[in-house]
Amino acid sequence: MRFSSLSAELDAITKEFDYGIVPGSATVFVRDEVNNIGRLDLTLLEGVMIVIEVTDQGYRVTSCSPLCNVDPALSTAQNVQAHLEHNFETMENLLMTISPMFRERFQQALYDKLQSVQSQQLEPSSGKQQQQNDTMTAPHSFDEWIN
Repeated sequence: MRFSSLSAELDAITKEFDYGIVPGSATVFVRDEVNNIGRLDLTLLEGVMIVIEVTDQGYRVTSCSPLCNVDPALSTAQNVQAHLEHNFETMENLLMTISPMFRERFQQALYDKLQSVQSQQLEPSSGKQQQQNDTMTAPHSFDEWIN
């Protein structure tokens, strides 16, 4: 878990992942601070409702249900079922593994953030910051940025 308390982790999950799931669909229904177990359900963009258990051991899907009988819901539900009860180290890793649409949105959000950082470094600034910019060269491609 990223946060010191289970409640903080569950609250963060219900807000931070709306960009890659059905917005507002994450709902916590178990907050057991004594046993350090939380459970929430959410709906993937592919139309699959899942139940996730959050513990000290990580994140895992305990059940899934497609909300319709067409692709991509059915194929995503099959993928989720193949990963039932597997522990994931992060919520991002869990969602990227089971949801192709989440993975696409996550990668786009990451790319957008990197582009934003890169463009901020390229913008002229004044004073001391300008001197730092003059001595540094910003990467010109994504590959240079991540290496």
